[in-house]
Amino acid sequence: MLLDPQGEPAVDGRRVWSALAGVGLAGLPLSESRGGAGGTWRDVAVAGELLGAAVAPSPFVPVAGALGALDVLSTDAGAEILQGIAEGAVVPAVAWTGEHPSTLVAIESGGAVTVSGEIDAVLGGRIDVLVARAETAAGEVLLVVVEVGEGVTVTPTESLDLAREVSHLALSGASARVIARGEQAERAVRRGRAGAVLALGAELVGVQGHCLEGSVAYALERTQFGQPIGAFQGVKHRLADVLAAVELSRATVRHLAQCLDHAGATIETLDEASGLVLASVVPAAVTAGNAYIQVLGGIGYTWEHEAHLYYRRACAAQGLFGGPGAGRSAQQVGRARTVSELSVSPTLIEFAELVDEVLPEHRAEHPSDDFPSRLAWQQRLHTAGWIAPHWPEAFGGKGLGIVDQVEYDRVLGSRRAPVTFAGVLGLNNVAPTLMRFGTPEQQQHLARIQSTEEIWCQGFSEPSSGSDLASLRTRAHIEGEGDGREFVINGQKVWTSEGMEATHCLLLVRTDPDAPAHKGISALLVPLDTPGITRRPITQITGEGGFAEMFFDDVRVPWSALLGPLNEGWMVTMTTLAFERAGVIMMASRLEQEVEDVFAELEDRELSEASRLALLDRLVEARTLGLLGQRALANIAVKGAPGPEHSVIKLVWSRVAQQIADTRLSVSGPLALTGEAGQAARTGALGSRAMTIAGGTTEVMKNILAQQVLRLPR
Repeated sequence: MLLDPQGEPAVDGRRVWSALAGVGLAGLPLSESRGGAGGTWRDVAVAGELLGAAVAPSPFVPVAGALGALDVLSTDAGAEILQGIAEGAVVPAVAWTGEHPSTLVAIESGGAVTVSGEIDAVLGGRIDVLVARAETAAGEVLLVVVEVGEGVTVTPTESLDLAREVSHLALSGASARVIARGEQAERAVRRGRAGAVLALGAELVGVQGHCLEGSVAYALERTQFGQPIGAFQGVKHRLADVLAAVELSRATVRHLAQCLDHAGATIETLDEASGLVLASVVPAAVTAGNAYIQVLGGIGYTWEHEAHLYYRRACAAQGLFGGPGAGRSAQQVGRARTVSELSVSPTLIEFAELVDEVLPEHRAEHPSDDFPSRLAWQQRLHTAGWIAPHWPEAFGGKGLGIVDQVEYDRVLGSRRAPVTFAGVLGLNNVAPTLMRFGTPEQQQHLARIQSTEEIWCQGFSEPSSGSDLASLRTRAHIEGEGDGREFVINGQKVWTSEGMEATHCLLLVRTDPDAPAHKGISALLVPLDTPGITRRPITQITGEGGFAEMFFDDVRVPWSALLGPLNEGWMVTMTTLAFERAGVIMMASRLEQEVEDVFAELEDRELSEASRLALLDRLVEARTLGLLGQRALANIAVKGAPGPEHSVIKLVWSRVAQQIADTRLSVSGPLALTGEAGQAARTGALGSRAMTIAGGTTEVMKNILAQQVLRLPR
């Protein structure tokens, strides 16, 4: 779209909308019986991304706001208007673009209603009707529809968003049609606000996606110092952050769409889901627009380039519906169940009752979350048949679906059960790999992993091979012939989680030293009581253990220890690491509970406004990450295994976890320095430092996203 800085937009938004209405967009979420296209609010979210990617000059946001308010009403009072909007013949404006809905003064006389008042800014210029909240002298709330005509003055105003018209409305004794009254009217207005916020958020996801796409294209094309600027780490990391924000934003907007589509969602749930969009998606869009201009450099700061149109749309969104501040304030601590939790199977209700029954006794015996405590907790749940319920039934699990997997972890987190199981690496990482690549004999380990008879660790990292796993040097040469062949292992592993407590190790070794780095690696299943293995503990900065270094001196294991094909350990490992990152998804769902715990700890203290806002920021980050985790788990259910895009989860989880720990320490004040009251804050702040290192450093994760997902050059 070409714009004249001294003139009017070159595209007629009304004509654009007429064309879009012709393919059903105007009435997309309405049932066919009400004149709509029979789609869903999720469809609206998808369509909004496409419109946002084109910064389309359309009344998409106010139309969604009007549909959200009018469609929820069971009366036929607004049916004619609703039909006109769905056909694209009627273009509405809504009076709730600010933090609180603008309220008109209503006068009822002889069965007729007139309204008066001013609305500083509504989205749209060439509008036919206004859907608004009004109030009578007696205090009764009305939802009214006002046709633009006598008593209504529409004055177009200058807009920061050049592709979105904004107007000032003045009403003086304008005739109005009452659509709803009282509580029903209030609910309709709040649902209409949610519909409008969904449309805005969807557009902004499209804005972010286009800014990312444009930035990547330019970074591949533009050369400096003899190479594409996309090869520069600073550019890679900036765009990896934008990619992560796009994924978070999409998950957050789709969650609001799910709430609008769910008949059982409460108005409070809609308010909170809308708040997440405002608090997270709007700032992310501003960041993406800024990144687009920054990567472009000087050309991005010119009027003739499209970049400023996207940046303007993102910036203008900060002033709509109260912006990020209102979004934060909408978050409730200890809130009611969300939509995703409403569809939990009765099986999980049984599990929750079990935890309520056995956890108090466990805590009485094991007040801390040290290894013996986690071991005992795993044994309790195994005895009750509730360890690894996400495993297929054929391997001893319950075959839980994605929603129930998330709820299983939430049941444990909300009741302050031990943060993880003693054998978590075996349950979540090694076991899925055994299911996929193991022989029937090797798969016999699965039952012992569940029962804690076997505790597994992963022998991956080495002194010179951390994130660069393909450079590992631990070697295994083959001796013997036929079934009597053995692997003879020599080398060292380090930073092995639960390495001192483990009974077995999934060990990566180089079996073909002449092959390229990613080739010639094999995966072996090694009992740690095998002669020639020496283990030493590594003390963390918290003063606790948890890590080990392991030395292998002529360690012999049989050919049957080989997991998967010889020299194909990299393929096996990628599956294991992918499931490790899927495990991080489940851990990410616990971050929200951590923030809730901080609020609970401090409920008797008077917090400063800065501390309160900081905690709300952490709550928003944790909740949006949890939504991304649920979306990623749903993708796993479709694809069968995690893909490399799960680096997004790892990247965001590690950052958010550290920010939560830092905020907890900050808001705890002097109590955090000493004594039992500040123990959790101190331990959390120190322990969180490992989160941007373990499982792949933040810098490596950003490189993976930039190179493998965005296809930027090395």
